[in-house]
Amino acid sequence: MLGLPWFKKEEFEKRVERLQRILGEQKLEGVLLTHRINRYYFTGTAQMGYVLITPGGEPLVFCRKDFDRAGVESVWPVEPLPSVRDLPALITTRLGKIPSPLGVEMELLPVTQFDRLQKSFPNTQFADSSHAIMLTRAVKSETELSAIKNSAEMVRIGAGTVPSVLREGMTELELAAEVEYAMRKAGHAGYTPMRGYNQWLFYGHVMAGESAAEASGYDMPTSGRGLSPLLGQASSQRAIRAGEPVSVDLVGNCGGYLSDQTRLFSLGKINEPFEAAFEASRRIQEEVAKSARPGVIAGNLFKLAVTLAEKTPYFDNFLGEGDKVSFVGHGIGLEVDEYPFLANKFPMALEEGMVFALEPKFIFRGKGVAGIEDTYVVRADGAELVTSSPRELIVI
Repeated sequence: MLGLPWFKKEEFEKRVERLQRILGEQKLEGVLLTHRINRYYFTGTAQMGYVLITPGGEPLVFCRKDFDRAGVESVWPVEPLPSVRDLPALITTRLGKIPSPLGVEMELLPVTQFDRLQKSFPNTQFADSSHAIMLTRAVKSETELSAIKNSAEMVRIGAGTVPSVLREGMTELELAAEVEYAMRKAGHAGYTPMRGYNQWLFYGHVMAGESAAEASGYDMPTSGRGLSPLLGQASSQRAIRAGEPVSVDLVGNCGGYLSDQTRLFSLGKINEPFEAAFEASRRIQEEVAKSARPGVIAGNLFKLAVTLAEKTPYFDNFLGEGDKVSFVGHGIGLEVDEYPFLANKFPMALEEGMVFALEPKFIFRGKGVAGIEDTYVVRADGAELVTSSPRELIVI
């Protein structure tokens, strides 16, 4: 089993300091964290409760359940929280006042929970702190990167099982089960968090032929048929046939840290036009990755990918046939959809330590998909490839 990340207190201090600088720039007197992943990121514990971070001093950690476990896990002192109604008094006791304007994660916070906070803090002005938090999390430390690299080893193991188990007539679901079993034994946490509302994902998408090209309402280049209208993505009960493209899109998870990789397989010689489309995808990925370095605007990398795709015979199929997605890559870390987005008009400049998955893909409705995806970390001299499976079309 691959090792899990172990963060020292100094790492959490740097995260808090980075957020505090951003709070000062946005003139927020504090941020009240409710989202489990964000609370974990800044404290080391995901136990139920709230975390308050102000522009100065240590975070205040209030826990409803489980208080004893939170006390062991958190790098900061933890106070018991009997009820959310007690939160204003506890904050006032510690700070002498309630910070205002107070940032909350409006992008993620359910309306009922926000309404409860407004009633508990009637004189507080609330603001959206989602951008400040995401910007803080976008730059990864070397410890975080080591966990992401371990998760990349999980997807290497998963993709590496395909040649030994793929056979004609097996279903997409059967293939996915073999791949996921191998990843689970390697230490995969068994889930893939997504930030987007109503966006779900499991280990990834293992699918073949026309099933893989089936469109859906998910904000992804490829979705797949899935097992039901409610679970309308990823593997289905469809049998895999010789000659068709088998797309294996996997997300690793090492201690919560993710990596994303897609590889293309076929049983025997692959049908047209998938080999040529795959090679076009690989060339686009290589050219875009060469241009990814600190200071480059993420949206310009999307433009570059589109320009390169326009020079291929398959531009109408790039990132979707008809209903295209507006990104060719996405940041990844504790969630699969983080900053930076390599998306149309996304204005963020890349910084050293940012991590993104780059996935130029071609979708042919009624036939299949061809594409590649890899995870990269932005370094001072360019993009470092993190995922390590062989990058060619694999014919079995």
